[in-house]
Amino acid sequence: MPWLAVFRALALSSVLAISPVLPSVPESAPQLTAESATDALFARLEARPAISTSNLDVESLNAALAGTARLTYAFATQDTPTAPTRLTDFRLELLGEKPSTLFTAKEVLVWNADTDALISRLNGQQLESKIRLFDRIEMSGVKFDMTHYTNAVDEAVTAAMPTGETVDIGYDDASMNVGRVIFGGMTLHPWTFKENEGEDEGVAAIRLISALARSFSLDSTVFLDADISQTITESGASGTIVSSYDRQLVEGYDRGDIASMILTGVSFSGSIPVPDDAAELDAAELAPIRSVEMAGRSGFSAWTGLRFASLLEYAERGELPPITARDLWSFGTYTLADTEMSLGGKPMFEIGRLDVAADKFAWFLPERISVTHEDASLNLVEILKWAEEIAPSAPPEETGEPTVAEVIGILERTGLGKLSGDGAFSLTWDGETGSAQFASNNTSDGLYTDETRVEVRLPTYAQLVSVFGVDGTTPDQTALSALLDEQLVFIGGHYSLSDGGLLNALAALTIEVARFSGEDDPMLGNFAESTPEAVRMFASGMVMFGAGAVSQDLPQATGWISSLSQFINTGGTFRIELAPETELTASDFSGAGPETGMTGSPDLPGLVSLLGLSVTHIPASETAAGSP
Repeated sequence: MPWLAVFRALALSSVLAISPVLPSVPESAPQLTAESATDALFARLEARPAISTSNLDVESLNAALAGTARLTYAFATQDTPTAPTRLTDFRLELLGEKPSTLFTAKEVLVWNADTDALISRLNGQQLESKIRLFDRIEMSGVKFDMTHYTNAVDEAVTAAMPTGETVDIGYDDASMNVGRVIFGGMTLHPWTFKENEGEDEGVAAIRLISALARSFSLDSTVFLDADISQTITESGASGTIVSSYDRQLVEGYDRGDIASMILTGVSFSGSIPVPDDAAELDAAELAPIRSVEMAGRSGFSAWTGLRFASLLEYAERGELPPITARDLWSFGTYTLADTEMSLGGKPMFEIGRLDVAADKFAWFLPERISVTHEDASLNLVEILKWAEEIAPSAPPEETGEPTVAEVIGILERTGLGKLSGDGAFSLTWDGETGSAQFASNNTSDGLYTDETRVEVRLPTYAQLVSVFGVDGTTPDQTALSALLDEQLVFIGGHYSLSDGGLLNALAALTIEVARFSGEDDPMLGNFAESTPEAVRMFASGMVMFGAGAVSQDLPQATGWISSLSQFINTGGTFRIELAPETELTASDFSGAGPETGMTGSPDLPGLVSLLGLSVTHIPASETAAGSP
């Protein structure tokens, strides 16, 4: 399965690409979406401490490491009694059975390092103390050799996969070069992890990782002018992946919380070896290999407000947080801007701006989730062209289906070759009142605009707490069911669809399909030489043709079907409204009809009236004058 190896390579590359900014963020973090705010933040983090009054004692630290690691340098000095410790040609090596160099730096500057405190921690002392390790470390000309690490990760992934599902792939070189690395002040917190005898290994691992994450704070981490390079070999063919980053930042890591993570000026390019399905292959030959070129960039991304410190505290104890732990965690907000990706030199997608918020939870219950995107596009034609180059489609005489080239032609002629537009989605729940809403609106350029809105009322947070047991983690199912029956209320909703070219595009697509499949479906074949207007008129008539039968069981449907028919034929806006006269609870919907034995339950016409369902068509002239 060579493709599996390719995806593994891409996954490892992604991990390496984000590794300098892996940590997490506070609830009221600033919105770092403006470039000016980002520039100001980076400028602030350039400021150095005024004085340094304690030296880094490298020799004492090496002695304490006791053969597990070693720090070496060419020259060490402190220019003045208040200047930072300066090391040149610095190297950090991991010792043991397979010694390796973790990283090198041309110069290292250290402000106010507490070597004695660090050595005490390494020796298992001062575990209950809060220790300030250093105020600042700067490194320039840094190189991380990650070849051994990358191959080790790949070997671990290979070992975990079923036999026969792996491919021999190797990383000849994997390195990261950084112009400057800056670490703000680091503080060690009391070490609180305690081993539990007979504990499950998986639980113990989660507890230990949680304890490690909670054991330190780091004011900031900055990487400037960084690049990651990998050379991959598969079946004798080599490929490369190169990523570069102008600026990377993690600010305010505090025991599992992160104030902000920012990347600017990200780009990547690569050439990945994959099987060449288009090449002729003799039985005795090895599978031919070809290279797939890929490239992409992102001008700006920022993640703020990630909070996991409270959750990690429970995880370290091996406990599930009770529902009373309301302010437990947050995924914060994420912004991605000016982003694009291409494969084989063909543009696949672009994102002008993407904003995601999942920053408010009550326990594990989300109170706000929203996604908005602007100027996003997906190039279906270019994706198909790339796919055809990688794995050519079979001749039409073998499949009876149109070739990829023919499908591309259909998409281009119908205006569906590149989809683009803007959109927004939100899901909210007010834990104090129970009010909840789902809302979305989307615009697809040259096709349509739609809007959806549904309003309900759910149990409040306090009401949900009341149905959980003493431990706060297990609900009383009977009480929970009764609460939902009583408090789940439907208020109303609507959906609208405004045509901006979608109906013509679908009609044109019908014509194109008819030209390929008309021989097998004579009725469809009648549309082969038709026009979009004629197809829409026919579809509109067919809708009205079925109105009589539907109206016998549901008289209100006559007007609905007429609205749908007009929309198909003339465009405009098609709108469905749910506006009950009163708020509806579960008791209003009990039973689906007389056959259930609950003769008091509403029949279909009664249900329609209960929901206040209406369907309308707004002509195109009126739609153009206002929103749907």
